[in-house]
Amino acid sequence: LSIVLTIFIAGCYQDTIRPDLLQEYRNKMVVTSILTSGKPANLILTISLSAIDTNSYRSIQNANIEIETSSVPKQIMTNVPGDTNYVSNVIGNAGESLSIKIKHSDFNLSVSSTVAFPVSVGATANLTVEGGMDTSGLPGDLIQIAFNDPSNQSNYYRLKIYYLSQTTGIWIPLAFTKSDPSLTGYNSYILNDASVIFSDELFNGSNKVISTVAPSGIVSSNTGDKYKVEFSHISNDFFEYYRSLQRAQDSKEISFQGGYNNAVVVHTNIKNGLGILATQTSTTTILK
Repeated sequence: LSIVLTIFIAGCYQDTIRPDLLQEYRNKMVVTSILTSGKPANLILTISLSAIDTNSYRSIQNANIEIETSSVPKQIMTNVPGDTNYVSNVIGNAGESLSIKIKHSDFNLSVSSTVAFPVSVGATANLTVEGGMDTSGLPGDLIQIAFNDPSNQSNYYRLKIYYLSQTTGIWIPLAFTKSDPSLTGYNSYILNDASVIFSDELFNGSNKVISTVAPSGIVSSNTGDKYKVEFSHISNDFFEYYRSLQRAQDSKEISFQGGYNNAVVVHTNIKNGLGILATQTSTTTILK
């Protein structure tokens, strides 16, 4: 028994992976970007080696990045001096495709990706002051988001709600109640910024209304703006990337009941590279 326990405890020990132990490791370009339809495209370009070597310089400078959409001819993205950011004036619209191709002298292979912007789902948001009961049983503001889910395809969404602090004048993310089954099922995930991503498995092809009630009195002193609702129709790659990140986080948990979890491969749509080129079509509504 003591031998078994010793092996188990030793197996639980974790340490940082040293680069000298990974002699055959191939450094790759890492692309990170969430592209919003109707807004200029930009991205962050780093190296994968920085994930295992904290002394490694993260950014990739002076890469040649070609970008184009189905309506905008090929252009070159501009590297912000001394930064990881690359910017452009290229704007992709809902329903259009966008492609990038990246070359750099430090890498033998170029990386590329082609993505599509989701269509608009006609999202609207409405506020009914004290139109519901909060989790404490007190009157709270009812916030409702309505949209038309496209049929015959899988769709994915992201919802984030803020309230305006009258004291600071800052929009603060609201950890809203998620009573709708679509927001609490196995195919929904809460992100670090308090937004939630979810699929349309429970309402595909329907006119959907999501309702939530804010804590009682949270904006009772506001005379103007009260809430901001950001609702996005997101790409499958967007959803899969953040779902895999959540699964990777969950896999760190070790229990005597479940034993060791399997390693998780983080989703990527970057050919010959890593990272994510995510797309979304968003609607922002200020509720007064």
